[in-house]
Amino acid sequence: MIAIAMDTAQKEAVIVRKNNLDYVAIISMEDYEELIRFKNQRLKKLADEIGHEAREKGLTPEILEDIFNS
Repeated sequence: MIAIAMDTAQKEAVIVRKNNLDYVAIISMEDYEELIRFKNQRLKKLADEIGHEAREKGLTPEILEDIFNS
């Protein structure tokens, strides 16, 4: 059963249900790596936006260091 799911997952996600609820998904490594790249890009974009907003509001590295050291 597991070997069949793994073979199928190379082509499409395999959803495993438990107690009539979707429990886990088995996906190919290619899809997993693409998902991780997408999440990392999204996180970097969010961090860049937050950094830009902080700089616009006057947050400097010195102020940030003072906050961390207090």
